[in-house]
Amino acid sequence: MNEKPWLSTLSFIGFYVNSAIANGHADKISFEEIYDGIERGTLLDDLSEKIPGEFDFSLFKSGEEQSVGFHNVMSEVAGGLQGRERRKVGIETSGLHLLMAFILEAMQHQLWVKPN
Repeated sequence: MNEKPWLSTLSFIGFYVNSAIANGHADKISFEEIYDGIERGTLLDDLSEKIPGEFDFSLFKSGEEQSVGFHNVMSEVAGGLQGRERRKVGIETSGLHLLMAFILEAMQHQLWVKPN
């Protein structure tokens, strides 16, 4: 099993997060909920539950390769930013904006693999 997701997985999830922000849900998820979901490996399920109808993460079921890879990489990125969000990525309150910053950070540092 890959420890990292595909680039297309990061971008797919990023598009959904961006859409949720544009649809007025930016402040419905806290920083703490993002960090907790990453730590538990349930962030995608948590987002779908917290903001029903906004996301379709059916391709990334808990425990499956891309979901596990996504959570691994988000954990790696989050660990380097936690407590320094404002200074590092300019985000102060919105969990969805924070998640988008994490996704961009993962892309920038090439924390993804090519599909087989």
